[in-house]
Amino acid sequence: MKSLPIRPIRTQSIPEAIIRELESLIDSGFIPEGSKLPPERELAKILNVSRPSLRVAIKVLSLLGILENRQGDGTYLTDSNQWTIEPLSIMLSMKKGALLDIFEARESIENSCAGFAALRRDEEDLCEMQRALDNMHSNYDNPDKYIEYDLNFHKAVIFAAKNPVFVDLMEKIYRLLVDTRNNSRRYPSELYREKNFQQHVKIFESIKNSDFQKATTAMAQHMGHIKRRLMERTVRQVTNP
Repeated sequence: MKSLPIRPIRTQSIPEAIIRELESLIDSGFIPEGSKLPPERELAKILNVSRPSLRVAIKVLSLLGILENRQGDGTYLTDSNQWTIEPLSIMLSMKKGALLDIFEARESIENSCAGFAALRRDEEDLCEMQRALDNMHSNYDNPDKYIEYDLNFHKAVIFAAKNPVFVDLMEKIYRLLVDTRNNSRRYPSELYREKNFQQHVKIFESIKNSDFQKATTAMAQHMGHIKRRLMERTVRQVTNP
């Protein structure tokens, strides 16, 4: 890789400044796609920033799919085109106070996707949804796996809507919500998972029957249920920091 014309950041060691500097280097072609960034310690020294601040900046860019951290190898630039999503907005969205805003975006898109999926799904889409449901049902006693297959079901619904813009937007939203999912590894009791599972079955049956209104309503009810739990958890975090 070429010698990088990096200007040390001399004001504040803040992630926003790091992101701006990296954006400039990527846009100017000094860090080409597929290239490996200098090691964390070296890059922090070059930029004159703290390593914790650098980690936050790299995490934001990784959530966007711009950077990829390959365990045991390093951090790589994967897709410079993802700068179309403003990284600093993403950083703000990572704050707890914006979590409900992100979820509302997810809620709105997934409700629409369910309706369109009812009109546009094919047999392959239905097979993907059924496979996810089967795996959810067989993993009641494994919360981590249950969450994984729960997400697979939602992705299958989004793909069934046959709208690439929805797919792209939801991929970014899921990246933002990944920490929320990780924080819910104490995910719901088995009793909750049973109720959650039946909601997914209702969505599936509505899509399978090509019922736009029922599919949209079933997804809206499911999203509303999750949103209430998210709000309860947010309140607990505020009142019991």
